[in-house]
Amino acid sequence: MILRHITTQNFRNLGDAETAFHPQTNILVGRNGQGKTNLLEAIYFLATTKSFRTSRIASLFRFGASNVFVSGALERADLEKNLSVGLGVPPPVGAPEARTTPGQRRVLMINGEKVTLAAYLNAMSVFAYSAARLEVIRGTPEERRRFLDRGAASVNAAYLEQFARYMRALKQRNALLADIAMNRQSAASLDAWDNELREAAAPVHRARAAYANDLGEAFAQIVKRHGYHIAALEMHYRPNALEDKRREEIRARMTLSGPQRDLVEFVLEGRPASEVLSGGEQKMIVLFLKFAKLELFRRRHDDAPLFLLDDIDAELDLEILHDLLTKLPVATQLFATSAKEAFLDALTTGPHRRLTFENGRVTAARDFA
Repeated sequence: MILRHITTQNFRNLGDAETAFHPQTNILVGRNGQGKTNLLEAIYFLATTKSFRTSRIASLFRFGASNVFVSGALERADLEKNLSVGLGVPPPVGAPEARTTPGQRRVLMINGEKVTLAAYLNAMSVFAYSAARLEVIRGTPEERRRFLDRGAASVNAAYLEQFARYMRALKQRNALLADIAMNRQSAASLDAWDNELREAAAPVHRARAAYANDLGEAFAQIVKRHGYHIAALEMHYRPNALEDKRREEIRARMTLSGPQRDLVEFVLEGRPASEVLSGGEQKMIVLFLKFAKLELFRRRHDDAPLFLLDDIDAELDLEILHDLLTKLPVATQLFATSAKEAFLDALTTGPHRRLTFENGRVTAARDFA
């Protein structure tokens, strides 16, 4: 798949303009704070409706703006689709327009027609590497579960709906537990939701386990191929089976077991990887994981997603990075940023476009053969 161009409106500090891309490699250069990473984030937002840098979607809005909009032209399987995602926020409570302006919401469109979230997310695939992704190693269990879920969804089109079904059942069961705790419902009313929760949890656990196994194998092969010195790292997926804990759950007013409590652990010689790996080693491990995910995507779809590589720095092994990039699946469109042009030399071996950023705008674009 190839992203031909993207248009942004009110997205962080980016100018409201269209930016065209090279079908192979796009290198974004400029001083810090000029908008390079913001453009990568806009591409990721176009594909996923989320950010790879923050969970606070409100931070994507330009200061003072009440909406944000991103659109782009995607070529996939010789067909071109126009994708767009728009988000709005309601006016502050008490503001005069709050009486007449309804709460705004997300609008997803493909070729000018509104589509469901599942249909939209299946249209365009993107993987991103950035410093924020180090949370996969040293962040919370929830961050690692999201990492696994994004991967499972990239190779299993049914996974998004399976996961959504479980989360709907979990929300309903938790609401019922709260009602029971306040004597509004009887404990027997949990029976139907217990059955629904078990049925919904099973495919989530299966998909996560299968993807964790495949990813672990692909990761090990890539690390071995490049002779990296951290070769004993293991990724463990530990599903949390649903258990009968009604008494404790009614007191807690929440479900205390299930996929929302699964664990994903990165372990090196019996110790948490976050405790024994240096910052540079963690960056390389996350980079290897990204390339392993790319490989699994290629096997499943016989296609290549977009690959975003943000803020290349000296802590990465540039020799390995260069070798990894030269072995990317055919037709992988790459977008990379760095404040130091010397670190981008690894990307300039083939045809590419260099985009220079200043104050949120592309001030120069030059193609190289």
